Amino acid sequence: MTRCVHCEGKLPWSFIFKRLLILKRTDIQCPSCHQTLYFTSRSKGILLGTTMLIPGLFVLAFMLGYMTLFVVITLGWMLGMPWFVNVTEKDEALF
Repeated sequence: MTRCVHCEGKLPWSFIFKRLLILKRTDIQCPSCHQTLYFTSRSKGILLGTTMLIPGLFVLAFMLGYMTLFVVITLGWMLGMPWFVNVTEKDEALF
């Protein structure tokens, strides 16, 4: 699970999940020490790749008739994303 780089406290799954759904702000406030954190460039790349891949998979699943499988895989991936992201104290460029 993701940890704060300042206080080494665990960031709750629900907190990270909410921040992944809100794309306007790139910074995160640690709930325990209130320091500003940012997603790493690797984490941003995973999020960008997922954002680009899901619509293509949706069209493919619709054409082949595997919508149930698509929904299950997409929901599983979205619920698992908070375990794949890392945070840092500096804002990193995506590329």
